[in-house]
Amino acid sequence: MLIEPDFMKRLENLRISSKKLFPGAMKGKRRSVKRGNSIEFADYRDYQPGDDFRFIDWNIYSRLDRLFLKTFVEEENIYIHILIDISTSMGFGDLSKLEYAKRIAAALSYIGLVDLDIVAVTAFAERLNSLRPIRGKGHIFTLIDFLEKIDFPEAGSLSLIDYCLKRYSYMTAHPGVAIIISDFLVPQNVYEEGLRSLIYKNFDLNVIHIMAHDEINPAISGELKLKDSETNETKEITITDRMLERYQAKLKSFCENLVSFCAKNNITYIGVNTGFPFEELILKTLRSKQVLY
Repeated sequence: MLIEPDFMKRLENLRISSKKLFPGAMKGKRRSVKRGNSIEFADYRDYQPGDDFRFIDWNIYSRLDRLFLKTFVEEENIYIHILIDISTSMGFGDLSKLEYAKRIAAALSYIGLVDLDIVAVTAFAERLNSLRPIRGKGHIFTLIDFLEKIDFPEAGSLSLIDYCLKRYSYMTAHPGVAIIISDFLVPQNVYEEGLRSLIYKNFDLNVIHIMAHDEINPAISGELKLKDSETNETKEITITDRMLERYQAKLKSFCENLVSFCAKNNITYIGVNTGFPFEELILKTLRSKQVLY
């Protein structure tokens, strides 16, 4: 099972953070930009005939001889959008990046469901595969079943992250907190274009960048034939210490570019490798990065 029952209990006191306020769809536990009558003060507006006189600020009336009504922040749920890259490159590693991503998605979705948020989970590679939005922790088994059945598309499928994120932003009527889980192994302009499409639709973005341990520190040498997992292209090469140094430099630049883009666009970035303890990622790292609280 992607998420153990004992671990579920440890997640029930956590919440997914949002840097923005979103109009909610139904009563929940979140602050909304709509005006309601909770105890949290929001603003003043002019009194209109028919308004509840109990919310008139009589202190202001005594000073200005005008009627102002107190308004309050309404408590509502928000949408949590979890998008998982299932392109073929996510299959790399003894514990594949996809399996690790599924566990992250299961934990974050459960936290959202417990908190009465609306959770939408989507897998993407060349196209979108979405579970209908769900609400309430009674739907956890529907969610787990969807995640467990996610598999890689046919061999040679590419990661069209730009097209998929654009498509998702176009189709989604309710922006909210979006968590994109991917290895981002595409040209820089491709992932930037996809992420920008969500920024323009006012999503609150979080990026979880997954790498396999053997991608970060490959233990290979000598004469090898390498095969691109997405294009099926093969190439014979000789692995030398100098080549590995060049690879490490390229990898460092690749990661720094993604980190820099996220920082410039107010996107929360979390980098993790599949050798990192999963429970520590959820309970400590994501809390320290304020993805959870």
